[in-house]
Amino acid sequence: MKPFRFSALLLLAFVSVTSHAGQTLVINSSYYPPFTTTEQTGFLDLFYKELGKRAGLTFKIQTLPAERALGNANSGIDDGDVCRIAGLDKTYPNLVQVSEPILSYKMKVFSRKANFTVHGAESLKPYDVGILTGWKIIERTVVGTRSLSSVETIDQLIKMLQNEKVDIIVIEEMQGRTLMKKMGANNLKTLQPSLLEGEWYPYLNKKHADLIPQITVAIKSMKQDGTYQKLYNATINKADWLN
Repeated sequence: MKPFRFSALLLLAFVSVTSHAGQTLVINSSYYPPFTTTEQTGFLDLFYKELGKRAGLTFKIQTLPAERALGNANSGIDDGDVCRIAGLDKTYPNLVQVSEPILSYKMKVFSRKANFTVHGAESLKPYDVGILTGWKIIERTVVGTRSLSSVETIDQLIKMLQNEKVDIIVIEEMQGRTLMKKMGANNLKTLQPSLLEGEWYPYLNKKHADLIPQITVAIKSMKQDGTYQKLYNATINKADWLN
């Protein structure tokens, strides 16, 4: 970014911070440890607490099923979503994407008995597959399988696999493995490589579009001064599934 453009963005963000100081935004999360926790000690919990301080805002993270979380944010019932795949504003026109990503994801295939190399969505077609409702990139990718079951929570998904209601499930690796360890699902295995990889971005309802510049500047500052990596190391890099 050219110095003039960045200076203009900083100025706009400063003006916005001043005019919106103290505003509380309710943003939705459909995520699990190590991203969000009931004790508010997950990466996103701590990230948004620091982001709020820097942007002159207060973020209240509300846990909802993935589909309802998006619907509420899009309708304006709630103010946004902690992070989702890029481009959801094309499907949900009342959402505005922040341009700066805050997490990377790996969507993995988990199995109890099936054993194969994952070569894209085609390799899943011979199987009975379980996915999470509202995880849009998975819903769009996993099609044409022998059967497809969709549930609202990861623990339901894991139980389906354990009880052999499905052959495989698809879920984000860190959350899946964290909950599997908590549930004692040691008989489940991760197939390689990832089905999908990418980045997640914050979203706000369009009524808060004027807050985007200050939020973007704040996220960039957290990355530049090492705060982002410090929070990542203290939460995700110390998650239970790594041990």
